[in-house]
Amino acid sequence: MRTQVRPSVTDARARDALDNGVRILTSVANALEWDPATDGSLADTDRLGGPPENAAAHRETGQAIASAAAGLDAGLPPAMARDVIAWEKALLDAALTRIDAVERAGPASGDTGVSIIDPARLQTYLRQLPGCADVEITTFRLIAGGRSRQTALFSISGGSDLPADMVIQRGIPGQAGSAAFLGEAAQHALLSRLHAAGMRVPRPVLVEEGLGWLDAPFLLSEQVPGAPVQPDYWLPADDEQVVLGLAREMALLHAQSVDGVGAGLHVPRGAGGDWPAELEELASAWTDNAHWPSITMSAAIAWLRAHVGDLDDRRAIVHNDMLFHNILAQDGAITAVLDWEQCAIGHPGEDLGYCYPAVIAVTDWSRFMQAYRGAGGADIPQRQIDYFALRAGLRLMKLVMAGGRDSFEKGLSDDVLVASAGAHFTQRLLHRIALTLHSILERDA
Repeated sequence: MRTQVRPSVTDARARDALDNGVRILTSVANALEWDPATDGSLADTDRLGGPPENAAAHRETGQAIASAAAGLDAGLPPAMARDVIAWEKALLDAALTRIDAVERAGPASGDTGVSIIDPARLQTYLRQLPGCADVEITTFRLIAGGRSRQTALFSISGGSDLPADMVIQRGIPGQAGSAAFLGEAAQHALLSRLHAAGMRVPRPVLVEEGLGWLDAPFLLSEQVPGAPVQPDYWLPADDEQVVLGLAREMALLHAQSVDGVGAGLHVPRGAGGDWPAELEELASAWTDNAHWPSITMSAAIAWLRAHVGDLDDRRAIVHNDMLFHNILAQDGAITAVLDWEQCAIGHPGEDLGYCYPAVIAVTDWSRFMQAYRGAGGADIPQRQIDYFALRAGLRLMKLVMAGGRDSFEKGLSDDVLVASAGAHFTQRLLHRIALTLHSILERDA
């Protein structure tokens, strides 16, 4: 399907469905084993409730993983279970290598010119702006079809007060807003302040909150030169200078006034001593909903419980998805940090911990923190960064299981993207948590 069928699929949405279908088939195939008791026929492993989050739990390993996880849940310190934690990580390494060999073997996505934002209606909107009666859209290309926003690049002629090259970001028509995502007006205000403060963010041009023009609110910003550092959430940057540039941008963001620039952002999570309560909520979400136990998850939860008291109540503006799939760069320098819809007020360690696994895959963490402090970032204790690195994985796992896997398995959605969340994203996320935990325990040894 990847090498013979996909190149002939020209519809962007059909190609996305095919990509997610390949992810599901690849991950489910990883859960099948030859069963010698039935003359070698394929059979599911000893997992419960369908394809699980733990790609390491096969017939020969599942019960051993469950037993070790139970010991950690009962109070065995992670430091005492270092060998068994490393064993599951090695199994996850092998499973993800098999899955990668299939998933990343196909051709890269190309431009099809398919658009679900009507450029003619956008042109009509632009022409009613002062001084823009002669505007003509000369090129228009959809670049992303997300779950909460649609984005396209376009160029214009005419309109002396508008940039020649812009980006439109539109909400999904008919989709209710969520407290987890900033609306277009809030993003416009935030980006205006951050751009003025010297951050490398797109310069916002205008925001339209009315529904009459394009059926949903939309934000226009100036195009920024450069290309995405990585197309994939899971991939680290290839260039250390880009990684150190991320430290600068993160430091500038965290140095902004919460009371000024952060006006209108979501309230802090875990503030006022609620970090322990949040941790128990996240831990329960895993233990109650996982299809099969994980040594990695049990050890991570045990480590978090032992160190939740190390947190303080710092406040900063945090991006919440500041990784290389959301960064443009050119000639080794960051030109823009994108996708601000999850921005909130929180602890600066949230962003630092979130990027930790991707950063240490490229450079030493001490170099990143040196660049962060040199650009005005605070001296955040390593224990707090470690905490938020593991918490980020636990929080994402809850969101993906509840909003993706469970929605499909309970029949609430038949979307192939939702289905792939359970079969694909959760397994990669577990592997990333294993890498983070390994780094922390190695440093503690």
